[in-house]
Parts: sequence; C-alpha cells; structure tokens
Amino acid sequence: MSSSYGQGWVVDENNFETNWNFTFQYGRTALLSEVTKDFSGSSNDMNNQSDWGFNLQIAKMVWDQVDLGFEFGVSNYKGYKNFSGNVNWLMLHSTFNNTSNDYQPFPIYYDSDVTNFSFYIKYNFINFSTFTRGYLKLNIYSKLAVGLLLPSVEMGFKDKANYEFTGLSHPLYLKGRYPSPQKDSHFIVSPALGLNYQLSERFFLSAETSFQLIGADNIDGIHNFSTELSPDVTNSITPDYRIDVYDLTAKFMVGVTYFFNFDTHKQQREKDLPWFENRYRSYYSKFHKQTTQKDRQDRLPFYHDQFKSEK
Repeated sequence: MSSSYGQGWVVDENNFETNWNFTFQYGRTALLSEVTKDFSGSSNDMNNQSDWGFNLQIAKMVWDQVDLGFEFGVSNYKGYKNFSGNVNWLMLHSTFNNTSNDYQPFPIYYDSDVTNFSFYIKYNFINFSTFTRGYLKLNIYSKLAVGLLLPSVEMGFKDKANYEFTGLSHPLYLKGRYPSPQKDSHFIVSPALGLNYQLSERFFLSAETSFQLIGADNIDGIHNFSTELSPDVTNSITPDYRIDVYDLTAKFMVGVTYFFNFDTHKQQREKDLPWFENRYRSYYSKFHKQTTQKDRQDRLPFYHDQFKSEK
C-alpha cells in the first residue's frame, strides 16, 4: 500500500510564529583596560588575565536578515599585580592609610564575575557565494547589544599573612558578595562581529568576538584616583580626586544556535486535515541546497562544469 501526504510550506512568510532562534555561547573573557569618560586616555592598574563566560540568547527575525533578541550572560574576570605601589587608591587613600592601617605594596589579586541582561539587534549578511557553487552555508553577522550589568568583585592580598603587617582585614575590597551582597547596576554597550556555519536548517555553529563598554570602574576591584590624593584629605573632599572611567572588556565565544517555529494551529490542523504533513522551513532554507548543474547553466549559459578538466 502506498500513501501520500500534502505538504504545506506554512513558514514561507515571516510572521510572529516563524524564524525564532535560541543560542548558547561559551568562551574566553578579559578586562582590556579602563577608558576615561571623556575618552581622552586609558589606563590599567592590574595585570589582567583571561577567564571564562557564557551567554544565553533568544531572538526573532523581525525583518529579512534582521533579528531582535534578549541576552543573559555571566562573565568572569581575574588579574593580579605583584607590586601595588603605583595603585593610588591603595597607597594614598585614608581608608588604607591611617592611625590603625598602613598599606604596603604587597602583591594583590582580583576576582570578579558580572551578570548582564541585554537587548540586541543583529544583522545577518547574505551567505557567501562562489561563481561555480552559488550560495555557501556560511555567513557573517554584526550585533549591537545594550543593557544592564551587575558586578561582583573581590580584591585583596595574594598572601593573607600580609594583612598582619598592614593592620587591614581580608578582603581589601568587596562588592556584591557575602557579607556585602548588594549589587549595583551599570549600563553596558556591546558591539560584536560573528561568523555562522549552517550545519542544517535548524542548527548553526558560530564564532563571535565582542567588546563591552561598561559604566563601572571597579571590575578590577580598584577605584581610580589622582596622584594628588593623600591620606590627609578628608572623606568629604576625597571624591574630588576621583578619576571617572569606563571598563572595557572583550569576549571570544563559540556557540550553537537552534532555529525553530511555533505552530499554534497544529492540533486543529491534524484534526481537520489528517493527511496534511507540515514541514519545517525558515528564512535560511534557501541557502541549504547548493545550486544544481541545470540552474548554473540557466544562470550562466557560457559556463560549463567540465571547464576545469578541459585543455
């Protein structure tokens, strides 16, 4: 017995139910530098090291090649400084230098993690193509994300025995962690550029590099102060010596994206049309079948597949 089914390409059009995608990314993160708020210069108080982070994203293609989405991510940062004598905040601030405390330039470290919640817009460039094969399953994209970031930071001496020599307690700086779990929110702007390889209509592999401009100055556990600050300056005047900066970080992520469509009419359709078979299709379906020889000949009548072997 043979059977046949009608096939309906119900996702030819881009509506609310079609062209959704979910992405998981994992990769390396690093604090690059701190940029003054007037963008006139940059500085780095610590020796920054790379760490790990991940992103979860869900997006919808709202126009051909343009996605709008939401991103949740966690990034870790770490670094150290073996000689901390040129860190103005530690050497010159009254918090660390007073009648009971005497900061000494021992080696220090920082360990941070940040959580970000961002909305982004993503532009997918048309797939690469070649003269002989037509479209390839490879394309690049650009992305711009804007949102909020919640940092958690710890900074202190690498050797805890050094607290005994200075009169200070561990850690030297703590924010967003027990016993001070309160976190401040800061804005984040993140441009990105990525490359997609389309394994199938539903699964993509990607590699993405991005930068994050963060409206915070404490990712490395250090507040920036002028060299004119001294321990004799009272706390009420201390903010006048503060140097306002943005933190600049970077990520390199690899990930996998799953594309899907909603089908709110499935149960009713199966009831009314039991012989009807619905097949998945997305915007990218057009790029998954390489051009046939006949199509190439119709498009390029002067081109012949055997030219390479002909002398």
